[in-house]
Amino acid sequence: MGRIASIYNKTHLNIYDDDTGFFGFFESIDNALVAKELLKSASDWLKAKGLNKMIGPENLSTNDTIGILTRGFDQPPVIMMPYNYPYYERLLKDCGLTPTMTLFSYLMKTDSMPTNLLNRAELFENRLQKSGIQIRTIDLKNFDNEINALQPVYNSANQGNWGFLPLDTVGFQHMAKEMKQLVNDENILIAEKDGKIIGYAVTLPDFNQVFKKIPKGRLLPFGWYYLLTGRNNILGLRIIIMGVLPAYRGQGIDWCFYSKITAYAKKKGILWGEACYVMESNLQMNKMLKLLGATIVKEYKLFEMNL
Repeated sequence: MGRIASIYNKTHLNIYDDDTGFFGFFESIDNALVAKELLKSASDWLKAKGLNKMIGPENLSTNDTIGILTRGFDQPPVIMMPYNYPYYERLLKDCGLTPTMTLFSYLMKTDSMPTNLLNRAELFENRLQKSGIQIRTIDLKNFDNEINALQPVYNSANQGNWGFLPLDTVGFQHMAKEMKQLVNDENILIAEKDGKIIGYAVTLPDFNQVFKKIPKGRLLPFGWYYLLTGRNNILGLRIIIMGVLPAYRGQGIDWCFYSKITAYAKKKGILWGEACYVMESNLQMNKMLKLLGATIVKEYKLFEMNL
């Protein structure tokens, strides 16, 4: 009938000191009584821990899948993104929760990227090179060292984003290794100055297009065949994350990232990219994506309630 997890996140509490807990992995049939009992069990447990607010769904933090889909049900989910029944939003509201953060997915079509903006990226890159900033692809043969160098940049670039929790070395390596089997070197772009990383952009081929064709979702005995033969026929990608250290923002590094992602997509026959998540509060990223001709195709929401 349903499930829920109560999440007491010590890292969040140490950073934000806001007496907030979380619920996640929420699933429910379309029944208000079931949903209320699930949420009550989660909120009672958090309240017993001395917390006074609950936010969710987060599975397990903002570094993972968060929110429920509230718009864009006619579109299939891209890789590592949630999907749920449309009634989830109604259930949460009926249980007394209110929206606290909205997130978007932007669709970018490869053949409709504004040429003048891509040309601007070339000017930016020439200027960056003169100042000693280079943009390159990740060295997958040196993956562990690359990831170790990326971790502090990831944390610094995301500091100040709503609800962000920095990842320690173990957590970051775990997240990176989950993606390693799905990417090639051109999926991870790195900006560096004097040999030190100052920015990054990560894309993932939308392997959901392959996974949904695997019988019963099982890799054995024949699922591997679909995976190996289908990965070269993927028509979309997910722009999963992009970040630049604060000291180097406003210099066009992000424009160069998008230009190189577009060039990669054209080379591989990829027709579209979906940038997600983009928080409503990230005004600069929302503005940039709209300038690039991207349109919002999905919307997600996080909800909160006082305990």
